[in-house]
Amino acid sequence: MEIEMRMCRIKIKSITPYSASRPVDIERNKSEGHEEFDKRIWREKAHFTKEEEVFIPGVSFKLALDEVASMLNEKIKGKGNQTYGKIVSTATVAMSDLFIGVKKSDLKSITIFANLDGKRGGTVRGNRTFPIVPSWEGSVDFQIFNDELPAEVFERYMTQAGLLTGVGRGRPGMKAPAGNGRFQPLSFEWSEL
Repeated sequence: MEIEMRMCRIKIKSITPYSASRPVDIERNKSEGHEEFDKRIWREKAHFTKEEEVFIPGVSFKLALDEVASMLNEKIKGKGNQTYGKIVSTATVAMSDLFIGVKKSDLKSITIFANLDGKRGGTVRGNRTFPIVPSWEGSVDFQIFNDELPAEVFERYMTQAGLLTGVGRGRPGMKAPAGNGRFQPLSFEWSEL
């Protein structure tokens, strides 16, 4: 039995700002407090290439897709209690990152009052600074390895992922009040491999 493999290029446009919070491996100076440190290194929290082009990792869209498939818990007709969640998690792979057309030097910042250790419910709070992109768009490629995942279901789930889970720091999927990282797919371009 041969499995049909397909590629899908998704053109995406933002609904809400994107904010990154990539862990950084930079040491804080001994004389520096958390807030001063964050103000110095905030751009480093974005994902960028050697040429300093900012991107959203493709895996962020994959995780949003997996999360919404699990959340919707939709059964596959004729398959008993089997849901699309398992097929989506095992049969879809993000094959590219989404480049948003912004250079690291052009990033804007946002300062929020949050946990200084990065853990929800922590005891030490203060100002933290993160990169933020008010509006963004680009394309991300997905490969689908299971023909039991119809294109219509994939497209509907990706659309729901944009509304319900989002990508980046402060996204709805993390129950963050900011609601960052919401997006809408503008088009789905399918091809067979």
